[in-house]
Amino acid sequence: MFETLVIGNVGSVKFFDAGKMPVLNINIATSRRIGEREFTDWISAKVWGERAEKLKEHIAKGMKLLVRGRCEAKAYKRDDDSLAGELVLHVDTLEFLSPKQKAGEAGAEATGQADGNEPPLASGEPGHGRRRKN
Repeated sequence: MFETLVIGNVGSVKFFDAGKMPVLNINIATSRRIGEREFTDWISAKVWGERAEKLKEHIAKGMKLLVRGRCEAKAYKRDDDSLAGELVLHVDTLEFLSPKQKAGEAGAEATGQADGNEPPLASGEPGHGRRRKN
């Protein structure tokens, strides 16, 4: 199995429910250094189904997360006909790494998992061909 682990800060969170399968899109920024220069890479993490609905109230911009899952490279054409791409991570597990705080506050830090009030954080995603519970 090919599994990817990403640790980074949430840049944006958007929830969509078009009637088929709810999805929570989380853009996560990771940074790296090469010599004196620092680069930021953006990963689009997707949480599907019931977990997406439960997590939408717990994740906000500025939180530090650890996410694991299956990576997929997506290519698309922009409106100006130029080509672009993105790296999409279909989330299997997610951990909050920031101190507990209410999601939705400006620059919110993550809620922790210690009090047991958080939604379930692990299960298989569509297209994985399996179900996983931790």
